[in-house]
Amino acid sequence: MKLLGKWLRGLMNAFLKFFGDVKVFRSPFFIVYDPGSYHVKGHDTRRVMELVQPGDILIRGYMSYLDGYFIPGYFSHAGLYLGKVLPEHKELVPSAKGKDLFRAGDQIVAHAMAEGVFMEDLISFCRCDYMAVLRFPEQFARRRETLVAQYPILEFNAAELELFQTLWRGDAVKFAEAFPAIYQVALSQIGKSYDFQFNFTNYNDLSCTEFVYYCLKALEPFHELSPAKKRFLIFNRAVLTPDAFVAANFVEVWKSLSVNKKRWLRLRGSSHDAA
Repeated sequence: MKLLGKWLRGLMNAFLKFFGDVKVFRSPFFIVYDPGSYHVKGHDTRRVMELVQPGDILIRGYMSYLDGYFIPGYFSHAGLYLGKVLPEHKELVPSAKGKDLFRAGDQIVAHAMAEGVFMEDLISFCRCDYMAVLRFPEQFARRRETLVAQYPILEFNAAELELFQTLWRGDAVKFAEAFPAIYQVALSQIGKSYDFQFNFTNYNDLSCTEFVYYCLKALEPFHELSPAKKRFLIFNRAVLTPDAFVAANFVEVWKSLSVNKKRWLRLRGSSHDAA
């Protein structure tokens, strides 16, 4: 049974890798494998490059890729903008595989795809059909008295634990002071395999939202993100979708004109103000 289960997981992983690069067109109906045409254009990318700041959450989606039909919600992917990454920061990446996926540069994004958790230039990340940039406020504090932490304290490193405890006490945190801890956690995850099971009970493998969620876990008393039970592919389990970041307590920095306005407003609700 264990051998059969391993074979089935391998078959599912191979299938998911394939349909992640397949586009479906309805009228007339046909399928194209990775045609490379996107609605986010060069001027959009230039605007993102001007506005984005380290620690921003980048979410994106595609209008015709097959995997978008299987991911619940409007957006299908999330990444974490790291900003300038120096070559010497490679030492913060613990695994040999992670060191191979490390990329230094002026504008670097870390995210998880079928190949695993990796780093790439912001321009490459912007190749999509619609996209938005979300940001923590410059200063923030715990939002509720009844919040229950989703993460065991043992999963925090020393810097994360200090941040979490500060927020838990009700004190304010400046994001500029919190970001170094987030940055270190992000680099420590580079090279991890992709979690095709979307299992939020452990973080040995990471899907795109698991990766961003894990990097931001010390700031949970503010952002209040937590997995919610949904039908996800063939699973019915607690997951965090990219849409959850839109609905959370982040500031809207920018979104492409190709974002569906009605769907965006439904996700954001009336309590969010644009930057």
